Amino acid sequence: MKRLTKGSLTGLMLLLISFSVKAQTEYSLQQSIEYALLNNENILNAELTMRDADAQVFETRADGLPQITGNFNYNNSLVIPRSPIPTAFITGNPADEGVVQVAFGAQHSGNFGINATQMIWDGSFFIGLQAAKMLREKVVVDKVKAEVDVIEQVTKAYYLVLVNETRVGLIDANIANLDSTLRETRVLYENGFAEKIDVSRLQVQMNNLSAERKGVEQGVNVSLNLLKLSMGMPISEEITLTDPLEGIDFEYNLNDINSFSLQERVEVQQINYLRKLAELDIKNTYSQYIPKVEFSAGWGRNTGTNDFSDVWKGDRWFSNSAIGINVSIPIFDGLRKKYTVQRKKIQLQTLDNQYKQLTNSLSQDLVNAREALDVSLERLAVQQANLDLAREVSDITREKYREGVGSNLEVLNAEEDYKESETNYLSALYDAIIAKVDLNKALGKLKDQQ
Repeated sequence: MKRLTKGSLTGLMLLLISFSVKAQTEYSLQQSIEYALLNNENILNAELTMRDADAQVFETRADGLPQITGNFNYNNSLVIPRSPIPTAFITGNPADEGVVQVAFGAQHSGNFGINATQMIWDGSFFIGLQAAKMLREKVVVDKVKAEVDVIEQVTKAYYLVLVNETRVGLIDANIANLDSTLRETRVLYENGFAEKIDVSRLQVQMNNLSAERKGVEQGVNVSLNLLKLSMGMPISEEITLTDPLEGIDFEYNLNDINSFSLQERVEVQQINYLRKLAELDIKNTYSQYIPKVEFSAGWGRNTGTNDFSDVWKGDRWFSNSAIGINVSIPIFDGLRKKYTVQRKKIQLQTLDNQYKQLTNSLSQDLVNAREALDVSLERLAVQQANLDLAREVSDITREKYREGVGSNLEVLNAEEDYKESETNYLSALYDAIIAKVDLNKALGKLKDQQ
């Protein structure tokens, strides 16, 4: 009974491990995207940029809070400097001539204190704080843009792997069919009902398919590594894709296209924030014409003695304190701010031109994406029909050859046409997938659908 229990536990552990391994190695498209959103380096950098922007807000805000510093100083004047003064100043007799050297100060001196300043008004501070908060909002949009780009890359790479894997499967099926025909032809040749050239033609075709399979297998590995790179996954990881290539929804709503606003595109939102930041930059330059007001306060104690032991006696220390208002008034800077404003206005005009160019480009992208999808779907339908016809011709030709009323060359030609139809169909299918992804991106829906 104990052995059975132990064996059952061992089996359960192995089953759990197998489930764990399966969960780690098998990925649907959705799971691949979720993995990428957590591990892609561009998104991780966008996260760091957001944290940096948060810190920048608090860094700017700190300039408006009280600035407090403490200080302590001790000096041992090994040689006290002397200053020449008139002798009459010492004696009080104007008739005394000459000067005497008098040492001012004590050998041991010290002081400590606390100073504080508080900004009362600085236009640059308030505009800078506003700009820091707006920059924080912009980097959030930048992160969304990074996520959209990663979703696009992962989706396209995922389906490219599926297409290449499907090509491998189709080549394997062609090899199996051709191998069956080759074996039958060899039997016919051995019995005198076929020529050697028939066997040779089939063998050449078999060799070509084997070579093509190796090339497509390499394409699978390359596209799989591209997918891992897009996901932020180590290339050494082994993964299996679980989504089927069939059943992809190519439908789209025409109302979504007609009612689409370019302001929904994250690229437009990005440049809008850049324009707002440029406007704040101009305001910041103008604010430097306004006086700055600062409050200051300080308190401290100091001492001086020729005996080191007296330095630490409390009755030898004397207090001092002061408060004040500091006003900085800009008067003339050589017209520097004037030309600074001119340059920043030129930068804003440049952003306006970029905005126009971007919106025109995105509008064209939407039109092109819709047309590309429509054309791709038409081509896909044609290639699907061609594939069905080529399959039918291949089956009929092979059956006629088995019945002895068809030629070996007809079989080879039919097989070659069928293989070409398969390749054309997969190419059209992938083009349609890419066109649908591009349309979703053009509509700003690529991230919303995840």
